Amino acid sequence: MADAVASGEGYDAKRAAALFNRVLGEETISLSPPIQMLCDAMIEGRPDFLLAVNAQGTIQFASGACSELVGVGAQTLEGEAFETLLDVQDRPDYRQFFADTILPLAGQSFSRLGPLDLRTAPVVEEQKSPIRWVALRVSSIDLPPDAGSNVLFFFSLIDITQREEEEGRIRQQLNFDSMTGLPSRYNLIAQVEEHIESNQASRDDAPFVFVFFDLDRFKNINDALGHRIGDEFLASLCRRLQGSFEDNQIFARFGGDEFILFLPEIADLDEASDLCLSTLDLMREPTEVAGYSLSCGASFGLARYPDHGTTIDELIQTADTAMYHVKSLGTGGCAVFEASMKKERFSQLELEQELRQALIQGDFVTFYQPIVELATGTLAGVEALARWRHVRLGLLEPAAFMTLAEHAGLVPDIDALVQTSALQRVAHWRTLGHDLVLSINCASAQIERPDFIQEIESLCAEADFPLERLQIEVTEQTLVRQVELAAANIQALRAKGVKVAIDDFGMGYSSLNYLRQFPVDVLKIDQTFIQEIQTQSDAKAGVSLADAIIAMAKGLGLTVIGEGVERSAQLDYLCRQGCDQAQGFLFSAPCDEQRMLSVLAQGGYQDILDPTALTEER
Repeated sequence: MADAVASGEGYDAKRAAALFNRVLGEETISLSPPIQMLCDAMIEGRPDFLLAVNAQGTIQFASGACSELVGVGAQTLEGEAFETLLDVQDRPDYRQFFADTILPLAGQSFSRLGPLDLRTAPVVEEQKSPIRWVALRVSSIDLPPDAGSNVLFFFSLIDITQREEEEGRIRQQLNFDSMTGLPSRYNLIAQVEEHIESNQASRDDAPFVFVFFDLDRFKNINDALGHRIGDEFLASLCRRLQGSFEDNQIFARFGGDEFILFLPEIADLDEASDLCLSTLDLMREPTEVAGYSLSCGASFGLARYPDHGTTIDELIQTADTAMYHVKSLGTGGCAVFEASMKKERFSQLELEQELRQALIQGDFVTFYQPIVELATGTLAGVEALARWRHVRLGLLEPAAFMTLAEHAGLVPDIDALVQTSALQRVAHWRTLGHDLVLSINCASAQIERPDFIQEIESLCAEADFPLERLQIEVTEQTLVRQVELAAANIQALRAKGVKVAIDDFGMGYSSLNYLRQFPVDVLKIDQTFIQEIQTQSDAKAGVSLADAIIAMAKGLGLTVIGEGVERSAQLDYLCRQGCDQAQGFLFSAPCDEQRMLSVLAQGGYQDILDPTALTEER
């Protein structure tokens, strides 16, 4: 058809004139052949939905295909204003668009504009049609003086509904987190950048607070109960928190268990800190997920624009640094960024590199803490513990580096060094007549290795240490992280004579069902509960729980060890309740090999613990 128009070949002038006269509503009009051919091409030769619209915006002609788009017949459209095809909320914008953009096109034959995204709506209310998205292209021609109108516009409507819906889904995924429904990192950054630009443009530069926070010990929930329950907990927690913030406070997920609070109308850091602490209290309230009552804490880092950064990148960095400062303290809560924290953060990164180097150079040493038999005061065994001889910082306890080691994935390597050293030393002490149980800690990553059992057997064989004098300590989280594997490995260990102890019992997610599922030998009461015992008549919640743990263990035929015993009142209490063994500073702090040899020579702690009196008291 295009070739026919260009050359005039095969053109029916009468047919074109008839079509054009219909558009204008005139009986007869004399048109020049080029204009006639042009009209014929536009009305009959295009596959798109085509409308002819006059300078008043009224539809003069609609191609038959338009009924497919709007759900009414083409003739029904003729005489209607084009804006009736649009959604009501889009009509004012269209009127402005028609006046400012379309009308000036008059006389510019085949000028094109677009695409412009508009929504169509049904003309006849009784005949509802689905909302469709279209791209609009506009062309115009001048008409002869005798045409009754000086211009005619041709609207070509191209259905882009499918494309628009797909782009809408992409925009939704880009702007909102699929798990929590919160604004995404991309969305948050865009809002903050827009706010900063507006601030700077207005020369106001009004301060606002930016908060970066991270959930504390959320990994424990994932490890213990699985990622599905962890995800459900996270989504439920976010719904609760989102309902607590005002409309002008933007709560967004940054990634993983990291979140951001953008507070554009809060400039006071104390006010922002109070909001963070209230949020923390809300997070600590239990959330029921899949039969579990779960809660968590958080560490909040606060930064203020423009004091701590004038760009989104700077605000993220400074707030993140303040958050890591809080996490390093291990207490949760919030902190405002200070310049000194940058140095602290750098020091942590430097320490991680030194940690890796220390493993290569063998800078880790093994310390031993005695475990005392309460019925006799004799030494029942020792727990092997890691210490890092740092060149600059001196002797570091696990609290100073173990969190860092966990993040770096180095805990299994450190445990392996300690286990090897301890097995060799305690095996040597056996040759001196000291038959002790050696208790070693095993991380989840070690227990989950396919060759874990063979690894333990090999270590004991190399040290000539009997398996039946070895005790493996695991946490509750380790047990329920890989239930089937953990149960199988524990069964295999116990079949070879190795004892299995649950460390820090009472602080995780264990229950009687877990204890029945995992045939362990020993429960170690977490020191948190022991430390609440101040007097012999103490009746605090921690004490009650210690009572319950001891009674439960006795009912299951398990050995009970009290950790963190520092006062005589605590020792007396454990003895009266029937606790089997204890360890803590009251007897001895963890000590090196030389000090441990003195303890062995001493023969026990009968001077601290009078077995005769205790037996009578029981």
